[in-house]
Amino acid sequence: MSPSDAEKRYRVILTDDHQILRLGLRNLIGRDERVEVVGEAGDGRALIDLLRQVPADMVILDLSMPGMNGIKLLETLKLTHPDLKILIFTMHREKEFFRHAMRRGVDGYILKDDDFDRILTAIRDIRSGRKAFSAELMVELAEELGDAPGDPNLSLETLTRREREILARIGGGATSKEIAAELGISFRTVQTHRTNIMEKLGIRNTAGLVKFAVRSRLI
Repeated sequence: MSPSDAEKRYRVILTDDHQILRLGLRNLIGRDERVEVVGEAGDGRALIDLLRQVPADMVILDLSMPGMNGIKLLETLKLTHPDLKILIFTMHREKEFFRHAMRRGVDGYILKDDDFDRILTAIRDIRSGRKAFSAELMVELAEELGDAPGDPNLSLETLTRREREILARIGGGATSKEIAAELGISFRTVQTHRTNIMEKLGIRNTAGLVKFAVRSRLI
């Protein structure tokens, strides 16, 4: 791999208090030559110190570590490193943890019970501007929100290909700004598509769009 290729590699820091798990993640991520593990930390304080020395694009973060609370650490990192992507990899499937992470702008939330390879697809999704959430959590979210209006299959037929692309990304948690950047279109165009989607589906808010996307298996 040439130096120019190496410079383009996606830089990831692993943060978990279990060294064996970090080793497993490092070996897994090593299978993708476009991604590089540039550091490891066993707790939040060590991570903060490491980020002062090592540039990174993403942190893979456990919620349960000694010292600083994982949710508090997430909140701190989003303030001090707004461009840093954060992927939570945790045993906590409780809705409260998921909600807290979502409110603080987490980029991904994957359960340790998920297939281990899910980490690789999550990194790729986030690198591409999408969000990445455990399917189990998204299903629970959809169930909590209630049934989607109408017949998902029938309603999907009313959407254009571009509208389906945008709806899938909304369902994955992407903002209009992120969708615009990923698809190479303007923010205003995304907002127009979003309005059209809501009118066609009879949905009034983002929560309804997420629910519909999950029910329709777009994500």
